[in-house]
Amino acid sequence: MIELALPAGSLETALTAFSYGADAVYFGLKEFSARKGAVNFSEEDLSKIKSYALKNGKKIYVTVNTLIDDKSMDSCIDLLSMLSFYGCDGVIIQDLGLARIMRKYFSSLPIHGSTQLAVHTIEGVKELQDLGFERVVLSRELSLKEIEKIRKACPDIELKAFIHGALCYGFSGLCSASFLKCGRSANGGECAQICRSWFEDRSTGERGYFFSLEDLRVKDELIKLNEIGIDSAKIEGRLKSPEYVAAVTRYYRTILDEGRIDPQSELDITTSFSRKHGNGYFDYRKNRPSLLSGSYPGHMGALCGNIIRQTPNSITINSKVKIENHDGLQYFTSDRFGLPLSNKFSANILKAVGNTVTLRLECDENLTGLMLYKISDSTRREKTPSVQIPLFRKPVDIKITLNKDEIVAEALSKRVKRSIALQEAKKQLDVDEVLTKHFSESGDSRYTLKNLEFINNSGLKYPFLPPSIMKDFRREFYSQLDEIEIKRPVIDETKKEFESITLPDRKLLSKDLPWSFESTMIDNRNYFTFPPITFQEENLFSTMLDSVRGYENVTIGLNNISQVRFAKAHPEYDYFIDVFLYLSNRFSAEELFREVPNLIGGYLWFERGEKSGPWPFEPTVLSFNPPVFISRTCYRHDAMGLSCTACPQKEDFHIKQMDENFTVKVRNCITVVERDN
Repeated sequence: MIELALPAGSLETALTAFSYGADAVYFGLKEFSARKGAVNFSEEDLSKIKSYALKNGKKIYVTVNTLIDDKSMDSCIDLLSMLSFYGCDGVIIQDLGLARIMRKYFSSLPIHGSTQLAVHTIEGVKELQDLGFERVVLSRELSLKEIEKIRKACPDIELKAFIHGALCYGFSGLCSASFLKCGRSANGGECAQICRSWFEDRSTGERGYFFSLEDLRVKDELIKLNEIGIDSAKIEGRLKSPEYVAAVTRYYRTILDEGRIDPQSELDITTSFSRKHGNGYFDYRKNRPSLLSGSYPGHMGALCGNIIRQTPNSITINSKVKIENHDGLQYFTSDRFGLPLSNKFSANILKAVGNTVTLRLECDENLTGLMLYKISDSTRREKTPSVQIPLFRKPVDIKITLNKDEIVAEALSKRVKRSIALQEAKKQLDVDEVLTKHFSESGDSRYTLKNLEFINNSGLKYPFLPPSIMKDFRREFYSQLDEIEIKRPVIDETKKEFESITLPDRKLLSKDLPWSFESTMIDNRNYFTFPPITFQEENLFSTMLDSVRGYENVTIGLNNISQVRFAKAHPEYDYFIDVFLYLSNRFSAEELFREVPNLIGGYLWFERGEKSGPWPFEPTVLSFNPPVFISRTCYRHDAMGLSCTACPQKEDFHIKQMDENFTVKVRNCITVVERDN
């Protein structure tokens, strides 16, 4: 059966998910997590959840799913060293440099490709498989048919698909909105959720949440994913509460085990956090319902009903949902721009007869007819699970040697000995068994006994080992083991491999969009650039071949990991690493240098203005205004409400936010939002 993987922003949330039937949890540590806003896990938390998972047959995945620059790489290698010590079932990464490091120095850690890698095609999955990835988290923008096609074409790698939670407007990994607007990098785990803020149409003056997508919530789609052989179903929400995680786990566990929806868990999800929701891109097609969340981008809650009466101190409602004292409630009025304004209050019941409930509320505005929503349930407080879990202890082989007047214990790099006066035991004891019992009790040490090798050089058949002496000796031995620092590999220095060219000013390679199948001749080279996303991969590659036919000195920009496969198949052309196939550090440059034939250079990750340390080639520092959003959601259809019938496939819209102007370009159902210069 498909694995049910839940988010864990804390140890308590992870244990909650497991208690309600999760097969696996994924979580970040204090650094290099794409959800810096979550509590995240300390080393002690990691040790505890590892211990719990081993005992209970659960799986744990650790997210190191940000881009790592050169200055941060040493700290990231320290983190991987710690993970290697404890072990986990997969490390979810975005950075291709980390893949190279993990493959070479941390082979015990399975590599999983994050959705931040924007893998949404067959060739993308196959390229990650070539790079040693064991699992790929597919992009959220794929339909069920597209996922099934990838599954059939890639049977020998694990695939994971999102089934629940927030949907980003921008393609995961390709969104620059937070960095451009706030200086906070989404690829560094600091997304400011610009897509949830309002924008204004410059032609009409209308304000709206034009980029706020509905949440994903499914039923039959999960059953279908299970049938087609998807290995894992992923639920988004590392910033969510334990109550939310409990409800969503129970909701999907019931679907998988019983083929039905549990009404109470569905209500609990809606009450704890819920926008407008649907099946996202799973049924992606023309003239589908809008994917936008509607007029309000935040938590709506469960609809109770309309306010039917109002006094200066109260409101009355015929509620579809049970309301208790201290439940969180909200209704919406409008601000001066016509945008919804949330008004929250705590339920204070004055009178309840059947479904008719009168609540204390002082308000001068006329609220009659407005809808009331329940946004928290005072009766459903998830009991915090106990975190008093034994720490994980790494099993090690221990060799015990008993000489005439001493005992010696050896493991790893440590050798500890203690003088001991031996005599024959009064009882015939199995010394192997006695020592195994002693050294299996390792207290709070990071280590414990795996296998024991006993060598008896004492001359006694049944030597007596005084318990008090053995207890002190064991404590000293494990204390010595704990002094061993977690092994950190010595990373080979990157060598200069070739003299790269300085690439042109990136804006010179852009035509209508920041990529182009049209030739741009600069310094006797004909430059072409792939788009970072495509859902007709074979057509895309064919179009590029048609575009370059007849040109000399062809140089092609690669913007997605899938396009490395095109380069391998066509070594007759030169290639460069373009803007969206991020060169974030020297190891990512090294990885791509090994993979891409005839590589002439690449652009440095545009969020960094400098590099450090030796690189295999000199990257070109970017002076570039990247798109704010690149999305599969069609602005024309979803935000403007226009029909797909007779769509021109090319249309521009103009919006603003405060004093910044933007152009929204819709091209063949793909939306690109750019800041106006």
